[in-house]
Amino acid sequence: MVYLIQYCAIQVLVFFLSLMPLPVSSWLAKRMGDLFYFCAAKRRAVARENLERAYADTLSCRQKERITRKSFQNTALSILELFLIKKIKKNAAKHFVIQGRENLEKALSYGKGAVLITSHLGSWEYLEFLFYLTGLPCSVIVKSVKNPYLDKQIHDLRLATTVIPIPKKKAIRAALAGLEENRVMAIIIDQWDGPEGLWVDFFGSPTSTTSLPARLAHKTSCALVPAYCLRQSPGQYEIHVLPPVVLPEADDWETRVTASLNHALECEIRKYPEQWSWGHRRWKVKPATSRQA
Repeated sequence: MVYLIQYCAIQVLVFFLSLMPLPVSSWLAKRMGDLFYFCAAKRRAVARENLERAYADTLSCRQKERITRKSFQNTALSILELFLIKKIKKNAAKHFVIQGRENLEKALSYGKGAVLITSHLGSWEYLEFLFYLTGLPCSVIVKSVKNPYLDKQIHDLRLATTVIPIPKKKAIRAALAGLEENRVMAIIIDQWDGPEGLWVDFFGSPTSTTSLPARLAHKTSCALVPAYCLRQSPGQYEIHVLPPVVLPEADDWETRVTASLNHALECEIRKYPEQWSWGHRRWKVKPATSRQA
């Protein structure tokens, strides 16, 4: 019953927001982000701690505070955008500029598939429009939402952009099958991967990072292509598709590739720091059972 009430409340809110012009609904979403910023003291403290670690003395306290608040706004905008997928889809071409499309097309030309690497940067859900607008086949590995009503709705919204959502529990087998078919497999990498991750640098400090993309590339010879969807203004986005990260012929290939993917993400975050989710713990105490880099 609680899940149903949550679902209905969200549907009412989204219905009214969808009737508004994008600048208005975006403004309201930012104000919701501000409310969360002021109420979520623990999350705010984590964001500040992360920014201190990443930027140290290179940014003033005022600049870090501004980035923290805008990061909360970015999260609220990203949630709103997810539920407005069908509205954006009606005139998708006018909302997006794609840079580096040739990088992905060249990667697929070898017939080995490609793993698209992204993160919670910018409008991460709208990266799916890269495939809606280009017609390239893509599956995306996703986490299920606890609320079953919302989970089904989000699943259907992703299908509307032609991508195929794959539950995380079935990720490995589905990823291998998709790459065999020369599809794109999209993976969101978060820096904290617990004891399973490799301990590699991110913003100058080591943290547990998933090496799944590196292992898939080593096993299948697929390309690893970083890509991000950055918000420019209400309803306007730039999709950046970067050159593939090369798998080196070296014994430490897994560590090198994982570090290169972290570096690519870090460079993009430094360009758009306010569009990354700083409020999650990316650096924690190294587990005793963690893998060595």
